[in-house]
Amino acid sequence: MKLSIVVPVYNTKQYLNDCLQSIVGQTYTNIEILIVDDGSTDGSDEVCKMFAGKDDRILYIRQENKGLIGARRTGVEHASGEFLMFVDSDDWIEDGMAAFLAEQIQGADMATSGVYYETRPGMVTEYLDQYAAGEYGGAQKEYLLKTMLYDMDSDTLQRLTPWIWNKLYRTGIARQVYQNLETDNSFAEDGVFLYNYLLISGAVKICYPCFYHYRYREDSMFHGGNPNMLSDINKAYLALLPGFGRHQLKDSLLPQLQRWVSVTAVMAVNGGMGFSQQIQIPEFMLDTDGLKGKRIVLYGAGKAGKDYFRQLTKMGYEIVLWVDSNGSEEGNVRKPQDILSVEYDIILTAVSRPEYVESIRNLLQGFGIGEEKMIWRQPVRAM
Repeated sequence: MKLSIVVPVYNTKQYLNDCLQSIVGQTYTNIEILIVDDGSTDGSDEVCKMFAGKDDRILYIRQENKGLIGARRTGVEHASGEFLMFVDSDDWIEDGMAAFLAEQIQGADMATSGVYYETRPGMVTEYLDQYAAGEYGGAQKEYLLKTMLYDMDSDTLQRLTPWIWNKLYRTGIARQVYQNLETDNSFAEDGVFLYNYLLISGAVKICYPCFYHYRYREDSMFHGGNPNMLSDINKAYLALLPGFGRHQLKDSLLPQLQRWVSVTAVMAVNGGMGFSQQIQIPEFMLDTDGLKGKRIVLYGAGKAGKDYFRQLTKMGYEIVLWVDSNGSEEGNVRKPQDILSVEYDIILTAVSRPEYVESIRNLLQGFGIGEEKMIWRQPVRAM
């Protein structure tokens, strides 16, 4: 079967060679590569044309700037393969990705894979769907739809990875979705496509191996400040609302969507819009039962850890040390091994995802710290 790979390009010349080389080098060779140059001005066109001149599987398309959704839509409109995947031009994929997904999708309408996500330069985390591997059709697909965007029972945001580029789709369904998408949205473009796709598609195949490498960029809007983030969140909400409201599972879908809006709005204020660190809304609330009078080591400096630190400090609890695996000797957040040099009563683990707890517990036990000293409670979202 033929597989189309859509690559939207806009001023990413310095990354393009790595990206395109990883695609032309796929072990699955029955592919076409649709490079959509969305009006680049940095010489990206020269790199694209060079690759197109060497590989007749590549179709190079240049258009006036229409934004990411507009570029992807153009690629989908020109795709001739039965199946379709996306690769952003500043990222790259491992050479077995297309072959793996093509083998896995079978009779499903979408197959997923894991992501190597660079959270900062040199710091890579594996992200997987928070569902057991396997095919989700029928009642299982309904369960996925009821929990994909926000699982109310476990208080989990986006159990299904919200990105467009670690998945394989049926081209006909993708084309149908893009026909109805507005291009004026610079936030959650991936999610707007993905969730609308899931509403009208059949079975989903969840797979764990990681193939996609997401590159951290300081100059991207996502990692900088976006002063329009609240209005962009509203645009994403309005783009998803009609499909969610029409669906037979709307009583489960609409509360998920509303919860997602409330959580992402808090995230916008807490960093996404570039506000001062002094302007913060707590995302996670701390259960302080049993902490009074204790000398506390706080483990974790992510969203939950930062919220815990502010609440503990404000309420007058004694934090003798704040540690994280990404800590430093100079900053307020230190390395975990520094726990051995302080006197404390408990180690309060501040992470929101249960799968991280076991690795932290094993690390601390490796230092000779007893489990009776460790406390972890599932953080409760404040919204």
